[in-house]
Amino acid sequence: MINNEVSIVKSWWDLASSALERRPSALMLIGPSGIGKTGFGREIAAALLCESPLIEDRSACGVCRSCQWMLTGQHPDFRWVQPDALAAELGNPEESAEDLGSAESTEVGAGEKKKSQEIRIEQIRSLSGFANVGAHRGGLRVVLVNPANRMNYAAANALLKTLEEPTENLMFILVADGLRGIPPTILSRCRRLRLPISDDEVARIQLENNESAQWLLEVITAESVDPLRWAERAGKSSPADVLDFLQRWMNDVARVRLGVAPRHFIDHHQALQAHAQRLRSPQRFSSGMADLQRQRALAEHPLNPRLFFETIFERLQRAYE
Repeated sequence: MINNEVSIVKSWWDLASSALERRPSALMLIGPSGIGKTGFGREIAAALLCESPLIEDRSACGVCRSCQWMLTGQHPDFRWVQPDALAAELGNPEESAEDLGSAESTEVGAGEKKKSQEIRIEQIRSLSGFANVGAHRGGLRVVLVNPANRMNYAAANALLKTLEEPTENLMFILVADGLRGIPPTILSRCRRLRLPISDDEVARIQLENNESAQWLLEVITAESVDPLRWAERAGKSSPADVLDFLQRWMNDVARVRLGVAPRHFIDHHQALQAHAQRLRSPQRFSSGMADLQRQRALAEHPLNPRLFFETIFERLQRAYE
């Protein structure tokens, strides 16, 4: 494999190998957010393009020229399609829609543009040249679409046309958290692969990937909630990550209060117990949890991140009053 440190990918490989015995024109990987589906999709692409797949499981060797190209994001027979905003966030070296001359974005400041959160029709159409020419190395060409749920209506229709008339030696790998938002016509043309994973493992991985977890754990376990100071401390933290952390923390506090083992912060049982003992009104705490859940719709794109942080920390503070 090209990433031998991802142990959970190995546990999925047998399932994928079975699905690829008769290679489909489109494979859809489905599983909870944040568990490594995109990385696994790249592992599948690397294996399909590898010059010397491993004999034992047909996974990528990790050392041939093709695997080295995959590692650096420069493989001529691989394309990665994702929203421009996500590509910028991840530092993806693959070609973006803006590079293709279709910068559909909105002004957010002097000389600054807000990148699209959707996969747009221009990105799908730009694949036509890639799909209709021979593979650089005379074999397969692979397109990774992630997340498939973010294709807008026009993009989904453009992809459907390609799937309806599949090109020889071209395979799509689509990645999705769930089936919602994906047209049934596209689903019917994909071989679906649900990636098995336990709820506890999902929680552990998602928390590890939360970049705000370290400083939030530091303050939430050591002091009382201070909405203004914490909002300042949050700085440029991801609002979605901060909200996700608070929801997980409150969920574990509620579990500990009921005498149930925590699900997310297993190593912080003592701090959770201290928070549970501070609760003056379980009803108010439950109401606070519901208030934070209602903020979920704003977390991805808050108009004023600082005000958003102050709001959710204030809701947390009131939950303990």
